[in-house]
Amino acid sequence: MLLLDGRPLQSRSSLRGIGTYTRGLISGLVELGDAGEIGLLLARGAPDPPEVGLHGVRPARERIALLHPTLQPAADPFLIARALRRIRPELYHGVEFGQPVVARVPVVVTVHDLIPFLYPRDYPWVRRSRALARRLLPRADRVIAVSQATARDVERLTRMPPSRVVVVPEGIAPMFEPATPAAIDEVRHRLGITRPFLLAVGAFDPRKRIQLLADVVRRVRSRHDVELVIAGEQGNFLWPVRGALAAAGLAACSRLAGHVTPEDLVALYTGTSCLVFTSAYEGFGLPPLEAMACGSPAAVFANSSLVEIAGPASVVQPDGDAAAMADAVCAILDDDSGRARRAVAGREWTAKFTWQRAAQLTFDVYKQAIRR
Repeated sequence: MLLLDGRPLQSRSSLRGIGTYTRGLISGLVELGDAGEIGLLLARGAPDPPEVGLHGVRPARERIALLHPTLQPAADPFLIARALRRIRPELYHGVEFGQPVVARVPVVVTVHDLIPFLYPRDYPWVRRSRALARRLLPRADRVIAVSQATARDVERLTRMPPSRVVVVPEGIAPMFEPATPAAIDEVRHRLGITRPFLLAVGAFDPRKRIQLLADVVRRVRSRHDVELVIAGEQGNFLWPVRGALAAAGLAACSRLAGHVTPEDLVALYTGTSCLVFTSAYEGFGLPPLEAMACGSPAAVFANSSLVEIAGPASVVQPDGDAAAMADAVCAILDDDSGRARRAVAGREWTAKFTWQRAAQLTFDVYKQAIRR
């Protein structure tokens, strides 16, 4: 049995990137057909995720105790080690750290990013809670990095031998394709969007740079009558987001949509004039790819994995240069035929980012780890 850590599907992480990754990988492995039996290591006392029972995916007989969030990362290496001794799978895959302190079975760990160690001032609690997981990484039989940028970070910050780090890009769910005009009109009406709009996606923690986004949109609005829509639950960052938009004079022309359904997100991606992505660092960076898959251009800054995934439908500007980003977005708004060409190029570029491909590459990593 291949055992995956399925706990991200039982918590709020299910709605975030790690949930998307875990769900997509499971679906891809199921489609492979020859991946064998797939088991999920789940938390005790939390509801089973919908993936349980999907084409034979089943929960492991041993479950992990659900502890306070400040204690869980420190206890996990010991709890998982005990569970693996009892379950004895053919291989264990920690999809977000979740690595056992010792193991008698091959262990594969996915690293999405090491951002808390790159920006320690912004993520002090996460950095402390993940310190043990970082030290354990060199013990894994294989580490999957979701981008070349993340692979470089793993090798530099953990001294993991490059021969045991494999880059496997993430996939895009099939639902990310151009929405119908009716779906776009419905979501625009519901959110009160009355003009062409720029889109931003995600929770704006400090790394996502809300002030920089506000500066870019302010500059674009000096030449184009556009609105800004931000899709994503802001949580503790809601007031800083509102404050930055107000300070830039954007309060009246901004829509904070909060968490949106996948269907609404597809409609927003399709309907936007441009996705504006101001993040300072991404381990992979799904929103620009999802926007391109839906036929819209994306504007990103030249940093981290964004340079790798940008593709021909994106515009890439020097990191942090608000004026250059605004000029690029305005050029897109001024060129309808160019936008149409970008739509075709973007869909061609993103077609290779599938969960089937990611699953096949991951399964190849499993075979390497088992043979080791």
